[in-house]
Amino acid sequence: MNTNAAYNQAETKGLGVLKRFWRIEDQEHANVIPDNLVLLQSIQSARQDWLNSASNFEQAENDELIDYYIYRMKACQIRYNYLIKQAKAIGLRGVLDPFNL
Repeated sequence: MNTNAAYNQAETKGLGVLKRFWRIEDQEHANVIPDNLVLLQSIQSARQDWLNSASNFEQAENDELIDYYIYRMKACQIRYNYLIKQAKAIGLRGVLDPFNL
């Protein structure tokens, strides 16, 4: 009788592994965000970072902070332009909504 109990227990564990596998696979497919949407959100984020850097630059009083925000604005501008080029390359069109970040 012990061998049957062990066999049944092993069989139950095996099914549990399969159930967990299918659950994980289902979760991966359920949380998929389209690449185009991710790219649009990245563009919006880069644009907002660029605008924030420009605003902070205008309010900076320390020479070191002024230099920092100049470099920050340039880096944000380059990132934004790169993402725009990526969107154009794949023919992506969308509305950039600054209130929907």
